[in-house]
Amino acid sequence: MYNTKQRNEILTTLSSDKLHPTAEELYRLMSDRGCNISIATVYRNLKQMCEEGEIMRISVPNSPDRYDAVNDGHYHLICDYCGRVVDIEKQSLPNLAQIAKQASNCEICNIKLLFYGICHNCTQQADN
Repeated sequence: MYNTKQRNEILTTLSSDKLHPTAEELYRLMSDRGCNISIATVYRNLKQMCEEGEIMRISVPNSPDRYDAVNDGHYHLICDYCGRVVDIEKQSLPNLAQIAKQASNCEICNIKLLFYGICHNCTQQADN
């Protein structure tokens, strides 16, 4: 795929923080920054970038997909209170593929794992 201005803007916006936005949120962020882009262009580019492995799609049950500029196979936690998506580094769960392989007697090719819980911000608010 060609490296277009819109594609670069999408990647820059995704990389600017760890919000893990939906396509609609990403579109609003880009529009707020003055980027002239259509929602259809955002969706099309996100789809292509995911297919090419440039970014990561986070499929959240009963919610819109979210996107992450870091596609290194790390895991995510979804906060049950605020819906925030938090990164969990792959190194924090070493040998997960090996454990799954031993338990299933199958070759593990990929892991997509979502944790559910309460994010740090919501835990702090509950304590106050």
